[in-house]
Amino acid sequence: MVSAVASLAVLAAVVLPAVALAAVALPPVGTGVPAVSVRVTVADHVGDGPLAGILPPRNPPKNLPPNPYFYEFCAGGALDDTVACNSKALLAIDHARGTEPLAPLRFDLQKFLRLSVPEQLFAMADLERVSRGEPPMSALTAQLDQVAKAGAVAGTDPELSVGRLAGGAQTAGWGSNWAEGTESALGADDVWMYDDGYGSANFDCRSAHAQGCWGHRDNILRPWQRDLAGCPPAATRLVMGTGYARSSHYGASFAEILVAACGPKPAGEVFTWAQAEAAIGLSHP
Repeated sequence: MVSAVASLAVLAAVVLPAVALAAVALPPVGTGVPAVSVRVTVADHVGDGPLAGILPPRNPPKNLPPNPYFYEFCAGGALDDTVACNSKALLAIDHARGTEPLAPLRFDLQKFLRLSVPEQLFAMADLERVSRGEPPMSALTAQLDQVAKAGAVAGTDPELSVGRLAGGAQTAGWGSNWAEGTESALGADDVWMYDDGYGSANFDCRSAHAQGCWGHRDNILRPWQRDLAGCPPAATRLVMGTGYARSSHYGASFAEILVAACGPKPAGEVFTWAQAEAAIGLSHP
């Protein structure tokens, strides 16, 4: 039951209009050293400043390895949805949040763990967003879940290959994250959000000012609505897809894709932020 993580792999991608995509290869598997790669296109998107906490283009001043080191409490090499594992992962997240500073996340962990893994990934992304004053991604869709699932199965960033969502909305930009070796959705959130800077296992963050530093965090917290300039508010769509698969490398593979689009409501919503709030007993300040 007690096993430190042996290997870690993480990828991120962000795609914006008229911006080229660069790819970076992962180091060889089985080195026993956490390995992280970020695939990212950079767009300096300076906003009005955060309502709470730290938002892109700003990032934390230093990388924060998990404290407590929750991997020691989780089943190594496998998905671990136990309270014993995830309570420690949540403590690590809350400890890191306190440095921004932000209050601890307040939801019912036991109810949270009754959600499917894809629903957990969605809930965590939105909890991180709304606690910093960002609007939530409104829903998971069947189309984007399939895209994310494909990324999880392949062990790489999900790729959106179409310009319109099911239902007709035109995509304006999207970003995706992938991780293995993090044991749980909460573990993936911690490594994407707080253990992604210089000094982490981020393969594209080998220097303090490397382009790929904090790429996963920036995908989650990016003010995607600002990529929809000119889109009527009623037609603005912020939606997600998430996926999980068993991995032959590290035991559990997690993926998510965040999309900004303009147009009709996407078809095939499968889980909304309102449903997530109710399911996890979210308490509001």
